[in-house]
Amino acid sequence: MKKIFLILSLLSGLFAQGYGLVDCINIALEGKKTIHSAELGVASAEQGLKGSYSGLLPSLSASTSTGRTQFPERESISYDFDNLTSDTTVTSHYDNMSAGISLSQTLYNGGRSWNQVKQAKSQLEIAKLNQRTTKIQVIQNVIRSYYGLLKAQQLHEVTVKNLEMSDQQVSLVKKQYDLGVVKRTDLLKAEVAQGQAKVDVLNRQTNLENARRVLFNDMGLQDFGQPITAVEDEWVVPPIPTSSDILELLKTRNPNLLISQVRINLGEVSYKIAKGMRLPSLNSSVSYSANGENSEELMDALKDDWSLGMNISVSVPIYTGNSLSVQQHQTKLSKQQSEYDYITLLNDLRVQGELIRKTLENYSEIIPLNQAVVASAEEDLKLVRERYSLGSATILEVLDAQVSLIRSNSTLINTIHDARIQEANLKALLGILDLEYQIEED
Repeated sequence: MKKIFLILSLLSGLFAQGYGLVDCINIALEGKKTIHSAELGVASAEQGLKGSYSGLLPSLSASTSTGRTQFPERESISYDFDNLTSDTTVTSHYDNMSAGISLSQTLYNGGRSWNQVKQAKSQLEIAKLNQRTTKIQVIQNVIRSYYGLLKAQQLHEVTVKNLEMSDQQVSLVKKQYDLGVVKRTDLLKAEVAQGQAKVDVLNRQTNLENARRVLFNDMGLQDFGQPITAVEDEWVVPPIPTSSDILELLKTRNPNLLISQVRINLGEVSYKIAKGMRLPSLNSSVSYSANGENSEELMDALKDDWSLGMNISVSVPIYTGNSLSVQQHQTKLSKQQSEYDYITLLNDLRVQGELIRKTLENYSEIIPLNQAVVASAEEDLKLVRERYSLGSATILEVLDAQVSLIRSNSTLINTIHDARIQEANLKALLGILDLEYQIEED
């Protein structure tokens, strides 16, 4: 109920005005089925850990049976010498009932039971790391689609403003053409630019609607046409880690690399289990049982005529067709393979981290330059339009300045969008992205 209330309260506030990235991520973490599937994986691994302790605990079992043995009829005569009488009995079957309880315990099996517990613990750790990986992927997708929506909104606004300027330009040129100040070619060029501006608006509108649908899907919600507006926040240059920081965070935080480390440990445990199968196995058991021809005799036997058995057995594998040696060799090879996979993955992730780090450093330099270019383009368009109204500039100069402003605005928007995505990618790579978006559990 608490989670449902959280989602409803967020939705009621989000779709009314606009929503922030954190709220959107919280909704995704609560609603995406992939998150719930990962949680079930952890729960299953926890049950597996509980079950692994059965190899260390004793086994207690109770049994009861009843049976009848049929055979050809037999006649037996019994004499009573005191009373000088005899009795003849005819039988064709024999009834038997038994009940017992037994307790068995493995005393030693080459350390396999303890290693199976260690194996289950490693599987649980992998399940938890897989859950983290799933959360990081969900957060990454939401960040990408959220900023994709913001990008689509901003580019749509740019095209709308461009269309407004084109409409104003056509209106101005018409007036000047009617007064005979400009040629008809100026009017035609202005109308061409106006038509292209209308096409750009329609294309950007379609992109905006598609971006909204993608965001809904990444949030785990259905799109019913609800109005959504992404809230813009100013991009600030993030703290960029050094190469040594990247390496340290990869080794200690990246869930995929941590899973690879656990798999190495699993390979070591599997090798010990396979090695333990070649060692002697020591088992003990205690049993208590009784027999009788019917239930009354069975109950009496349980009290007075019971039997108690104790047993200790030693099993030594001598020859099993080389299966144990082959299995031991395979687990050793698997462990070496896991070690190679870890080194390869570490090197690959380290290179990815360096590439993103350099990219962010580049964005920190070019975004201020792009912002300055936009400011210059806005001022240039303003001056050219004033000159054109005074007859000292051509329509081509006006249109060129207008196109320059559109391009510079689009470049700035795209660059900031890419920088935000790369920032999120670096955090995901270093295994710290999910730590920034923790929701309160029940």
